[in-house]
Amino acid sequence: MEHAGRPDRRFRSVLLSPPPVSGGAAGGTKRTARLSTKGRVAGGFMRNPRRKAILFAALALSGAALLWLGVWRESALGRDGMSGAMTALGFVTLVCSTLFLLLNVLPTAIGRARLLAGVGRIARWQTSAADWDRFRALDAERAGADPMFLANDLWIRRQTPPEGVEIIVGEKALIVDGSYHSLRLNGIPELRSIGWLDNAARPGRPPDCLEFLLAYPAGRYGGVRYTCLRVPVPEAARAQGLSAYRHFAPALEKRRGRTAIALRNPRRTYRITAALFGLGLVAVVAGAVMIGIARGQGEHAGMIAGFLTLGGSVVAIPSALVGGMTFLLRWREGKESQRRVTKK
Repeated sequence: MEHAGRPDRRFRSVLLSPPPVSGGAAGGTKRTARLSTKGRVAGGFMRNPRRKAILFAALALSGAALLWLGVWRESALGRDGMSGAMTALGFVTLVCSTLFLLLNVLPTAIGRARLLAGVGRIARWQTSAADWDRFRALDAERAGADPMFLANDLWIRRQTPPEGVEIIVGEKALIVDGSYHSLRLNGIPELRSIGWLDNAARPGRPPDCLEFLLAYPAGRYGGVRYTCLRVPVPEAARAQGLSAYRHFAPALEKRRGRTAIALRNPRRTYRITAALFGLGLVAVVAGAVMIGIARGQGEHAGMIAGFLTLGGSVVAIPSALVGGMTFLLRWREGKESQRRVTKK
């Protein structure tokens, strides 16, 4: 299996070149790639995005209703603990549900629908139930050999569908057994590498596999965790599998030598996080001033002051964390570069 992309230093796996379409067993030159990882995280894929879109839309509407009820109760019955709790809980539910819906669920649902409709489709093939069973055994063996490095990002059902499993590969995503996976070079997760796993010499001849290395942000100091999205390519679908491989490999090869996603444009990251932090801080200060003036006059500050304070905190705190993590990651890579220079 050969990985196109930038290999890091701590992952060890024998890699072989993908075989030509004209046939023949696996060939190519063996080499060792090292890919940094400290485990895996959940995410990066989604089953039933329509159901999740409906769920989070319902949560957002519930949060809006609870917020309205809290405001109405406060205006009708006066300020008390119940109205404040209803308002705060409704606001948090509305904001979090709406953000997750807009930033995660809806893009996934739209991308899945477009790919199923054929938009941006590169390859499509069907894996028989027998091939899928052989793939499941192979996947368990490969993941068990090193769970921290080779665990599949795909959740494989215990029962194999009798009709087999369909796999659809698009320009920036993949659907396997109804599970939608993003394959973006600059997304979350970030596609770091693609490989072809040749299984011609394995007992039972399981199907060859495409392996996509996905990187997730993790850790308190800008670390990265990897997981491997592995899908089978039966012999009859070799041409389609190679089409998918050849679509992603050139872009990954061009990106060799580039830094991690958090450091590709640190100045822009600093500017954006600084602007957001400034806006959030201004909102917090404005809300605090309004609350202070109202208390000095013996009046109630109202909902606007509370929204400014809470909303400003929601914007300012994550912005400061992202900017700080970017700075720490850049500092750490600088230290590693100095160590390599010193050793030389």
